[in-house]
Amino acid sequence: MDSSKSSRRRILCLTWLTSQVVLISFLLWPSLASAHAVLLERYPLENALLTSAPDQVRLRFDEVVAPVLVRVLDASGRPVTGPGDVSEIDETVVIRLPQNLPPGSYIVSYRVISADSHPVGGSFVFSVGQTTTDAPLKASLLDATATPAWAIIATALRTLFYVACLFGTGGGLFLVFVDRHSSVAQIDRRQIISACVIAGILLTVSLGIEGGAAAAVPLSGIFEPAIWRIGIHTKLGESAIVTILGLAIIVFGASRRGSPVASLFMLMGIVVVVIGFTLTGHVATAEPRWLTIPMLALHVLCDTFWVGALLPLYRRLGVESGKVAAPIVARFSRQALFVVPVLFASGLLIAAVQVRTPGALIDTGYGQRLLTKLILVAALLILAALNKLRLTPALERGAPGATRSLRKSIFAEFLLVVGILAVTAMIGEQIPPRALAEKEAHEHHHMEMAHEEFVAKITSDNRTALLEVGPAHPGDNQLTVTLTNDDRTPLTPLELSIRLSNPALGVEPNDYKATNVAPGRYVVAAQIPIAGNWTVEIDALVSDFERKVFTTTVPIR
Repeated sequence: MDSSKSSRRRILCLTWLTSQVVLISFLLWPSLASAHAVLLERYPLENALLTSAPDQVRLRFDEVVAPVLVRVLDASGRPVTGPGDVSEIDETVVIRLPQNLPPGSYIVSYRVISADSHPVGGSFVFSVGQTTTDAPLKASLLDATATPAWAIIATALRTLFYVACLFGTGGGLFLVFVDRHSSVAQIDRRQIISACVIAGILLTVSLGIEGGAAAAVPLSGIFEPAIWRIGIHTKLGESAIVTILGLAIIVFGASRRGSPVASLFMLMGIVVVVIGFTLTGHVATAEPRWLTIPMLALHVLCDTFWVGALLPLYRRLGVESGKVAAPIVARFSRQALFVVPVLFASGLLIAAVQVRTPGALIDTGYGQRLLTKLILVAALLILAALNKLRLTPALERGAPGATRSLRKSIFAEFLLVVGILAVTAMIGEQIPPRALAEKEAHEHHHMEMAHEEFVAKITSDNRTALLEVGPAHPGDNQLTVTLTNDDRTPLTPLELSIRLSNPALGVEPNDYKATNVAPGRYVVAAQIPIAGNWTVEIDALVSDFERKVFTTTVPIR
């Protein structure tokens, strides 16, 4: 009867712990941003030809990002800005340009870190007064990628961290809910402390690896303080601070042998560690976050309970008699009946959100690794079912060889778990199909917006002007004029200017001197701040005795 009451109390306590983790994770979800930042707007426009030098470059993303290496270079690749010229205002990265920027082409090269701790980079060209022909080539050379060794080291560290963290936190759950009165309980506490310390060290080292990969520097860069600062200021840095705090609380609780508050401290630390897992990564940034973040917290908590029990169970089966070990194994087996379905269901739900379609399991790198993980998990579930249905009852009956067989089976579970954790770490290096679809949708929308333009053909006597205005939205616009004679040959006037005005809004005419970029083709970069119907006058001085003015109305929406 006492044993039954004790089991009910443990189940109720585990239920309470689960509810606290889910509740706190649910409260935290609004602060997280979406995955894989996408550049939505840039100023100046890509390949823009400006009549005068701008005072800044602006990059607006769909989420707040952490700049890693953002700079402006001239056509030869020499930087004209430094780290002190870069600032962030909400989702916009601003680069302050030097005064009196000389004419020529300039390359904007950016590398930032998105909310899921993945680097996002690119480059584009704009020109002032005149173009430099080799600038686009230089820009293409600036799209640096991280050394592959960074990814290999990061995956290895992440795998080891998962193993150490789960054995530390899970060992605490085992002591609280399964067995803390065994003769080897003190060894369990030493294991918990050692595992938590190792996990904290591995997580700290991961910050330097994260910074090196984000900055795409050689491996020797790990010794540079700036690289560590990059890693600390990412979402991984925030997650690491919370996780290490939780590990420290668990260590404090595990060291308080015999103290009535030891279990309370270990449970508090486990809650903090699980929350740390929800602060970064692909799942933490997946929509709908009100669902994915609590599911991730549940998945990590259940995984911790199962994996963390393997080593203590293996130890007891090797030290205790079958008669003593059998009730402990049976108690864990009963509790696992509640944990494993939640673990399996939350994992499938997370996978469905990330992959979206079954075909993505085959067609994408993320899906292929996830499929490998699912196969290993299926093997683990089969092995767990064997333990539950055959080996545990045999141990309770005192069948010969049952202890040894169950110990071997638990060791096999441990090997499968290490394989699953390694694949999980490798999955983190891939972009999930869900994020790929969102990124493509953003880029497609941005491309459509960028290519929206107003086109008008204006004729005056025997001359024709083709006016193209893009993107024809409030803000930065590029006006391109192509002049032709009646025989369709290019017309190259002595001077050409464009005048913008909006009488209805009280905006007086503003003249822009056009730049000749090809025979009969002229370009002007203009700021049109307000939506409305704008009057555009193209004033072409054909010769000393002839002037042509082409007038039209351009809708800016």
